[in-house]
Formats: sequence, C-alpha cells, structure tokens
Amino acid sequence: MAVVVRTVYPLSQLLVEVAASARDGPERHRVAHAERLETNVKAAAMTTEEHQMWDDLNIEYENAYRDNPFKKACVETAISLLTPGSRVLDVGCGTGIPVAQMLSEAGMLVTGIDVSPNMTKIAQSQIPTGTFEVGNMVEYEPRGQFAAIFIIYSHLGLSYAAFHRATSRLAQTLLPDGLLVIGQSPADDVAPDDPAWDETKAYVEGYNLPFWGEPFPTLMLKRESQKEFLRSMGMDIVYDTLDVFQPNNPKCAPEHQQYVIARRRGSSRLRKPEPKPYS
Repeated sequence: MAVVVRTVYPLSQLLVEVAASARDGPERHRVAHAERLETNVKAAAMTTEEHQMWDDLNIEYENAYRDNPFKKACVETAISLLTPGSRVLDVGCGTGIPVAQMLSEAGMLVTGIDVSPNMTKIAQSQIPTGTFEVGNMVEYEPRGQFAAIFIIYSHLGLSYAAFHRATSRLAQTLLPDGLLVIGQSPADDVAPDDPAWDETKAYVEGYNLPFWGEPFPTLMLKRESQKEFLRSMGMDIVYDTLDVFQPNNPKCAPEHQQYVIARRRGSSRLRKPEPKPYS
C-alpha cells in the first residue's frame, strides 16, 4: 500500500527522570529542562487527581471528540489493513467511541484499557463484544499477541522515558505485519528555545498545552520525529496525516493532530526506538 501523507496547516518514575535529565547535555539546556520537568511533568504522573479528572469528563469528553473525521479516517485505514477477527488493543480507550466501536463493528476482537474506571464501564456497556479493563500503558501486561495496537492521544501525559519504555514493550506483542497506530499533537510549533525541548530537539515533555481550557503538561514529538521513532524500531510508515481539529466544546481550542500507522516488517525483530531517553 502506498504511504498516505496529508498536511493541512503548518503547525511514575517521573522525578527519577527529572534527576536523570539534569545529568545530561549542555549545562544551560540540562538545567532548564530539568527545572521545566520538575515544575510541569509532576502533574503527568497517573495520580488519583488525574484519574478523577478523566472519570469526571467521561461522556463530556466523548461528545467533544467523537466526531473527529481525521481520527476516524486513520482508524478506517487501519481496518482496511486488518482481517476481520483480528485481535487488537486500544490503549487509552476512553468510553470506546469512536475507536473501539469502529474496530468492533468491523469484526475485530477488541481489548481496551484506560486509567478511568468510569470510562471503562461506559466502554463495556457501549461495546459489549469488547473486553475493557482499568490500566495504564506503563504498567499494563498484555496477554497474547495483537494484529494492531492503537495509542491515540493516550500517552500525552507521560514522560518521554515512560512512553519509550511502554511503546517498546507493547510493540513486542505485535504479530508479523502488525500495526502500531499513534495519534499525537506534534511539537513543530513550540518555540526553539523553550526549555521543554530535549537535547536532540526531537520532542518536548511537560509542555503546557491547552486542554479543556487549562494548561496540561504534555509530551509531544515533532512530526518527523514521531515517524523516525517508529522507523527506528524496524517498522514502515504506511499512513501519516496532519490536520487541525476543533473539538465540539467551547472550552477546547483547535488542535493540530497527527495520525501515523506503522507496520512491522513481517516477523523481523523490533528494536528499541530512537532517540533513547536521558539515562
């Protein structure tokens, strides 16, 4: 299949990682980066407060994001590359709308995880053929193998090191020619001198991106960096889009959204992604 490329508009262990980041890189950059992490990334840990935030949002969040044509187009493309009856994992499934629902309606065997107990209950009630459980991608231990793993806007509150570890581990459960689907807000428009950048300028972490009208410490890779992250694992990019989506809620600002589908090269061994996190 030809690579699809579309562009519209330019665009918890966390404290251990703060300390680690302070040991690497040029002095000015490493100190600024560590201070920014200490200020902002603390809020990215999966705390009780964050769990409660997602629990409280549940249907309101679904209503704001369910009719996203760019997300749906990505899922539809992934479905076209899968065989009905394939086992798939939806990481950060929320209420199951639209991703898990689309996959289930296409005949996939859906497993979904989310940090929000309320959202997983709603997902199970809305998609009774799926299996949904409370969990986060950092600690989740998958059972068996999957034809596709969807990580769509479910990792943005993590540090890069946590995302790197979790993605590496989850990808090992992909079947030959399996798909890894990622949705994110790319970092291309972040100011070059912002201290949230890593030393390689591939990503920002703990960057205060507006979410629901409030700053939310966010992990964002540059558009090309996200694709290189997947290629470095030994995967091929088969789909990549960048668009601007306006959630259906007055609290939400327009969002630059990137959707990428990468495919494992047969049964070839998957490598750890690049760049490596601070050590």
